[in-house]
Amino acid sequence: MAEEPPPELVSVVRRWDPGTLADLDRPDPADRHPCVSVLGLPGTGAGELAARLRFAAPGMRFAEHPDPQATVVLMVLDASGPLGREELDLLRSGTAEAWSVTFALTGTDAHRGWEAVRERDVALLADHAPRFAGAVIHPVSAGGDECLTALRHELAAALERDRARVPDAPGARLRAAANRTREQVRSTATALRSDEDTAELRARRVALIADRDGVRAESAATLRRLTALARVDLVHDVGDRVRALSATARSRIDRADRSELTRFPEWLRAQVVGLTADLDEAAGERLDRIAAQVSGSAGDAGRAGEAVVGPPNRTPPVLDGPEPRHRGVEDRMMILVGASAGLGLGRLVMAPMSTVPALNLASIPVTLLVGGVAAWWLTRARGHLADRNHLRQWVAESLAQVRAALEQRALGRLVDTEARVAEAALAAHRRRAAEVDERLAGLDRQLRECVTRTSGRLAACERDLAVLDRYLGEGRPEPEPAPGRVRPSI
Repeated sequence: MAEEPPPELVSVVRRWDPGTLADLDRPDPADRHPCVSVLGLPGTGAGELAARLRFAAPGMRFAEHPDPQATVVLMVLDASGPLGREELDLLRSGTAEAWSVTFALTGTDAHRGWEAVRERDVALLADHAPRFAGAVIHPVSAGGDECLTALRHELAAALERDRARVPDAPGARLRAAANRTREQVRSTATALRSDEDTAELRARRVALIADRDGVRAESAATLRRLTALARVDLVHDVGDRVRALSATARSRIDRADRSELTRFPEWLRAQVVGLTADLDEAAGERLDRIAAQVSGSAGDAGRAGEAVVGPPNRTPPVLDGPEPRHRGVEDRMMILVGASAGLGLGRLVMAPMSTVPALNLASIPVTLLVGGVAAWWLTRARGHLADRNHLRQWVAESLAQVRAALEQRALGRLVDTEARVAEAALAAHRRRAAEVDERLAGLDRQLRECVTRTSGRLAACERDLAVLDRYLGEGRPEPEPAPGRVRPSI
C-alpha cells in the first residue's frame, strides 16, 4: 500500500498547483497496465491514426475509446481550427486516469495555416490545466512517415516511463507534482528577489530628489548669469545715451546765439528728463525678461507674469543752472585791445582825410567813434565765445553727474529686481519642495509596503521550498541572500 503523503506537503501543493490534487487524491486500480487510449472527435482522423500506429508498432496496445486501464492518452486534434469546448470536455474526461498525455495534429497536409492553429492549441491547453503547460503537439500528415515515427517514439517513451512507476503510481504522481511545485516556487522567489517594483519606486524617488534640489540651483545660476549680463548692458546703454546727448549739446552750443544760450539750461534739463524716462523703460523691459526667464527655469510658469520688478524712482536727476560767468582781467584787457584796435582802424580809415587841413580836425571824432564801435564788437564777441566755453564746461560736468546718477539708478533697480526675483524663485522652490516632499512621502509608504509584502512572500517561498526539499530528499543549493525587511533609504 502506498505511503500516505505528509499533510504539510499536500498543503504546499494545494496552494501552488491546485490542478494536481485530483491526481494526488485519485486511487489507482491495481490491475492497470500500459496502454494507449486514442481520443478524438469525429472527423479528426483518430481511428485512421490508431490503425496506422498499430501497423507501425505492433507491440503496443491501442484503444479508440476512453480506457480506465490506459496509462497513456493520445489526444488527436484537427488542423482546420483551434480546439473548442467539445475537445476540452473530451480531454478532461478521457485523461482523468492517465499518467501521460500526448497530442497529435492531423490534417496538416490539407491546411496551410496549421502552424498558427498549433500555437493557439498550445496556449489553450496551458490555460486549461497546469499539467498541459508546455505540451508538444506532433503534426501528422496523410503520407508523413517521419512525423508518425516521431509520434510512435514519443508514445513508446511514455509507456516505458509508466511501466517503471506502475508499482507505486500515487507516489510517482506525488513526486512529479512536488517537482513541478518546487519549480514554480523557485521561479516566484527569483522574481521576488529581482524586486523590479521596488527598483522602479527607488528610481522614481531618486529622480524626485534630484529634481527637487536641481531646480533651485538652476534658477540661482540663471539669475546670476542674467543679472551680470544686464549690469554690463545697462551701464553700456547709459554711457551711449549720455555721450549722444553730450554731442548734441555741444553742437547746439556751437550754433546758438545769445538768446539761445540763455534758454540752453532749460533745454538740457528737458533732455535729461526724457533720457531718464527712456532708460527706465528700457531697463524695465530688460528686467521683466530676466524675471520671466528665472521664473520659467524655476518651473513656476504660473508666476512668470507676476510683477516682481519694482517701479523706478520717479525723480529724474536734477541739474543746477550754470554759475554766472566771472568777468575778470581778460575781459578788461579785451576792452583795451578792442579800443586800441578800433582807434587804429579809425585812423586807417581817416588817413586819406588828414591830407586836407580843413578836415583834419573832423577826423578826430570819427576816429574815436570807429574805435569805440570796434572795441564794443570785439568785447561782445569775446563775451559770446566765453559764454559758449562756460556752457560747454557746465554741460560736461553736468552730464558726468547725470551719467553717474543714471548708472546708480539702473544698478539700484537691478539689485532690487534681483532680490525680488530671488525671493519669488525661493517661494516657488518652497512650494515645489512641499509638493515633492508629499510625493516622496507617498513613495516611501509604497516602498515600505512593497518591501514588507516582498519579505513576507519570500519567507513563505522559503518555507514551502524547505518542505518540498525534505520530501524530495535533495540538498538545496546555497540560497541567495534575501533582502529581508529592507527599509527604504530616506
